[in-house]
Amino acid sequence: MYKIIGSDGKIYGPVATDLLRQWLAEGRVNVNTLLQPDGATDWRPLSSLAQFAVPPVMSMPPAVPVARRSNNLAVLGLVSGLLGCLCCCCGLPFALLGLVLSLIALMDSENGDRAIAIAGLVLSILALGMHLVAPLLSLAGMPWTMHFHRWNRF
Repeated sequence: MYKIIGSDGKIYGPVATDLLRQWLAEGRVNVNTLLQPDGATDWRPLSSLAQFAVPPVMSMPPAVPVARRSNNLAVLGLVSGLLGCLCCCCGLPFALLGLVLSLIALMDSENGDRAIAIAGLVLSILALGMHLVAPLLSLAGMPWTMHFHRWNRF
């Protein structure tokens, strides 16, 4: 049994533990309400007693910002286009992948991602040109390739 000091400054009680828990749930008293257990001479806040202690509030960690998909696609398109330009034997698949990823990122991008997607697109087109058009020109026997070979013989 307890006595409590109400918000109006008056002493109420004796109050049973169950009734006090009900008042706490209803908001009629709070953890700062002063109470005096039977036989005690001092007044203590309700939260100082174990049976009325409020469990610690578990807070969620701050939300981690999620990376936007278009940014990832733009960067992947840029890297693929660059690999397409640098790889001599397997550059064609990288160039095609870079072209597709850069186009998707360009359609889906915001202002900051747009420049990366355009750079990936340009590199991918350049790589496609290197891997598709240049060999075809060489096979067709274009005069500039023949001239280049004749000039290198000396």
